[in-house]
Amino acid sequence: MRKPLLSVFLGLILILSIFFRVWKLNIVPIELFGDELDVGLQAYSILTTGNDYLGNRLPVMFHSFSEYRYPMQLYMDVPFIFIFGLNQIGVRAVPVLMGLLTLVLTFLLLKHLFNKKVAFIGLIFMAISPWHFNFSRQANDAGILLPFVIGGTLFFIKGMEKYKFLLVSIVLFALSIYTYAISVAFVPLFVLFLLGIYRKNIFTYSLPKLAAAFLLGAVILIPFVKSILSGISSERFSVIAVNSGDSVFQEVVDKRRWSESILTRFFYNTKSITFDRTFTNYLTSFSTDFLFTKGDPNMRQGIEGFGQMYRFDTVLLVLGGFYILFQLTRDKADKKKFYIIMVWLLLAPIPSSLTKDGGNHASRLVLMIPPLITITSLGLNSLLEKARSTRFKIMLGLLIIIMVFEITRFYHRYFVIWSNESSRFWQSGFRETLTFVKNVDPEYSRIIFNNTYEPMLPRFLFYYQYDMRKFQKEFTGDRHMENIVPNVDGFSLGGKYYFGELKKPIEKLADAETLVVASADKDATNPEIFYNGPLKLLKQVDSPVGLPIFYIFTNKTSE
Repeated sequence: MRKPLLSVFLGLILILSIFFRVWKLNIVPIELFGDELDVGLQAYSILTTGNDYLGNRLPVMFHSFSEYRYPMQLYMDVPFIFIFGLNQIGVRAVPVLMGLLTLVLTFLLLKHLFNKKVAFIGLIFMAISPWHFNFSRQANDAGILLPFVIGGTLFFIKGMEKYKFLLVSIVLFALSIYTYAISVAFVPLFVLFLLGIYRKNIFTYSLPKLAAAFLLGAVILIPFVKSILSGISSERFSVIAVNSGDSVFQEVVDKRRWSESILTRFFYNTKSITFDRTFTNYLTSFSTDFLFTKGDPNMRQGIEGFGQMYRFDTVLLVLGGFYILFQLTRDKADKKKFYIIMVWLLLAPIPSSLTKDGGNHASRLVLMIPPLITITSLGLNSLLEKARSTRFKIMLGLLIIIMVFEITRFYHRYFVIWSNESSRFWQSGFRETLTFVKNVDPEYSRIIFNNTYEPMLPRFLFYYQYDMRKFQKEFTGDRHMENIVPNVDGFSLGGKYYFGELKKPIEKLADAETLVVASADKDATNPEIFYNGPLKLLKQVDSPVGLPIFYIFTNKTSE
């Protein structure tokens, strides 16, 4: 293909990628789930107060209601909240932007490692990847990590020829540590590997230049190191680690109850069981179930009916794998680029394998995407190079038909079916509920919210667009106090809003000055109370399949 035609083709792919990544972004996924709300709230608080929403000044690690959060996405979201407001678009703009940047950097990296044709194939495959597409439309930290690692790799390789690119690489790799926890385990190992295979190139630079490069990375990482020493950065891992909780110890007890022999103690102890679970997680990451058929069982992270990759990728991965093995056996081949891809793929599952259910956790395994895309691109490229005979042309034609079918099926399922089927995973119903409550808020002196279906406070703050300076002054904690108001165990905000567990019968909660938001699942299991008693049902909020989620009611005496 000639240069002008390649440029037009590249532009068309990017335009289509932009279109599909922003189309219906405010309603697909159907609603903002907890982590997305948290991103928006923290960015909104930084924008309006300079503090996170719990009052910490420009923090390195953001203190959220349930845990500490890595800062990169939260700070990046501040200008988009300023531009678009505190809403779905403002929250999801960062992953869309970083998803598009991933496409560009993937093209540049593959072009630098291989050639333009492989780069174009890789660009297309990354653009249509179910795995990457999903994370580029939701405010999950996994969606913003890839550009830093891909860019860091690209500029590291270019840095073997020009020192300035090496400095760019160091900045990107260092900043990646602030994006998502898995980078803390992956990036140091991967950088050590790069230093190892390019050691001869590295030492062509003078010692002062190398010292300056090391110092640059160290300075960027100083705040993160301080957070590690304080224990903040590792707090989340201690909860999700593969050996956290009592399950490992309980398995040791269960196995040893039949024998206390030396062999039993050797095979069944906390270390051996932890290793076994970690190794199982690692192998599961490469399983056909995860990659091609079932994907992540969490419907926020996987699209039901699809694996993390397309089924046709199985053929391309095999072709690409054979192509790489063949190249590694050739004496004159540039083997470094193939080592980079393979080692990247082998290292990528390690961080996730150290966590509970890490074998099929799509966000923690997100770093597998670039090497897998590269291998499938090499597989298709090798097929194209052989597609001169009639047999190979027929095979290629059949493959293209299957690809078009699968890709069309994915987009249809994503935009039409999955968004509704996965509504519970996205905790839908809060936007409609709180928008209604905000509109009638002035009519009531007390509003009581159920806080046990999902934590209501962050959703209340988000959809109310609550003044964060005011919140920081009013908020005294979210621990439930018994009977904070009659028949409610919970906490209050500003003397008007109460969040907690509603005690039955919930009819007692409503009076002329009180509005109640009750969970259909937890509280109002018998909706007849709204039709045969003193209650006035103002609104019923239903799921996409018609099941009630919330009842918003008061007392008929308020009429």
